[in-house]
Amino acid sequence: MVCNNAVCGPWDLAGLCYSLGMRLTLESERSIFKSLLQAAPDGILVCDAEGIIMLASDECVPLFGYEAAELVGQSVEMLVPDYVQGQHAALREGYFACPHRRPMGVGFDLVAKRKDGSTVPVEISLSPFEIDGEPCAISVVRDVTDLRQLHRDLKHFNEELQRSNAELEKFAYVASHDLQEPLRMVSGYTQLLQRRYGEQLDTDANEYIAYAVDGVKRMQALINDLLAYSRLSTHSKVFRSVDLAEVMRAVLANLEVAAAEAQARIIVDPLPEVPGDAVQLTQVLQNLLSNAMKFRDASRPLVVHVSAERDGADWRFAVEDNGIGIEPQYADRIFVIFQRLHTLDKYPGTGIGLAICKKVVERHQGRIWFESTPGEGTTFYFTLPTAEATF
Repeated sequence: MVCNNAVCGPWDLAGLCYSLGMRLTLESERSIFKSLLQAAPDGILVCDAEGIIMLASDECVPLFGYEAAELVGQSVEMLVPDYVQGQHAALREGYFACPHRRPMGVGFDLVAKRKDGSTVPVEISLSPFEIDGEPCAISVVRDVTDLRQLHRDLKHFNEELQRSNAELEKFAYVASHDLQEPLRMVSGYTQLLQRRYGEQLDTDANEYIAYAVDGVKRMQALINDLLAYSRLSTHSKVFRSVDLAEVMRAVLANLEVAAAEAQARIIVDPLPEVPGDAVQLTQVLQNLLSNAMKFRDASRPLVVHVSAERDGADWRFAVEDNGIGIEPQYADRIFVIFQRLHTLDKYPGTGIGLAICKKVVERHQGRIWFESTPGEGTTFYFTLPTAEATF
């Protein structure tokens, strides 16, 4: 067997062995070549330009249902489904007119015909070859039954996900309209009751009315936050290049009053541009800065430092504060929706801000975590892919 190096490339055993300082006999080359074919996990066929099978590896037996001896000397068309047999000869001739390495039938669901007449899903890679100066082709045939099933499962999963998102959209509508309306009614009539009959009620009754109004307001806040959380998936935008320096300027403008009340000193290092959803990335930075202001230590001036540095294919961002810190036992709870670490009377809020941060960061193919020393402060870290890693 003589291999033309210019044609077959990696199949040139003589050239490979020569480069390693090895000299092999022709018989040794044949033996190694056959051993490589038999060791391959896929079925391998060697065919001449007329489509006659010259060699079949052991993996062809379970793949096609034929013994290797039944394949050698036969036309490769015996493995082609009936509905494309009439076209296969022309395709083969076209390949040998300009032989090159290529996958066969990219974008098509190829199948091979087995001995019992059934078909098996396959992927085929062709490589040109020469035997004694005659053109041949090596066909590597892989059974992709499991892969095709996985693709079908993924398609079904995506369809179910779209259906689920549609239902979530409906829920969002109900939450923003139908659920809010009775709450507004309860709140309105309760406050009307207090205005009209407050003087006739004792202190306890007025206190109970205040509790009822406060409970309605908190329920409305929970519904609004849940609606915001659900819209992270249903109202997502196509990623575009986002200048995080511009995003941070918008965040600081939004938090201007809160920052003044907290007497916060906010230091912002240069921030990069990243692919993403500008609205959602604004939510992340605004929630992290809001938390820093909310959980500040009253015994010292609040300082918040926002920075970014390159970390391989990602940008790693840090929002560092000198606030009250987070106890280690809360590490597993802090990013869970509606999980609160403090009582409402001490720190108001619904406990959804960090859950939103986590969902947004993960949608952007990043991760978020924190490091904290109780009584000294907390640093929240999150990563976002660079533009080069995304596009």
